[in-house]
Amino acid sequence: MLKWKALAALGFVFGVVGITWGYAQQKKAIGFYELRIYSAQPGKRDALAARFASRTAAVYARHGITNVGYWIPRQSDAELGISAENTFIYMRGYPSKEERDKRLTAAHDDQEFLDVVTKAEKNPQTKLVLKAHNIDLVPHGAFSAITITK
Repeated sequence: MLKWKALAALGFVFGVVGITWGYAQQKKAIGFYELRIYSAQPGKRDALAARFASRTAAVYARHGITNVGYWIPRQSDAELGISAENTFIYMRGYPSKEERDKRLTAAHDDQEFLDVVTKAEKNPQTKLVLKAHNIDLVPHGAFSAITITK
């Protein structure tokens, strides 16, 4: 009888330790993301995408902003205001909202950003962006396939 009680107690202890270890192994999804949806000037979407690929993404990366991805929609969705011909979508990632505010300010104060983006967008002849929408996002659940630059 004593042997059975000892084995039961040992089993209980291993069970509790296993459950505790399992919870400790769960990864908490961290980060703060921005989904950016741009409506480009008619016929200027590809130029906007090219500017991001050639210059803007590098400025963001230099300031610790994770360039999660850039997308061109394959179809339009009038309800969402997405035109396949003029919409450019991308996502940026940060460790937190506070870091977003700090890093984005630094990136927008960067001389290259001022030269390449700010000046171009102020000039009606070189302006590429008609409208931009920003949606702040946080991960939901324990898993995320995205690694944020810390």
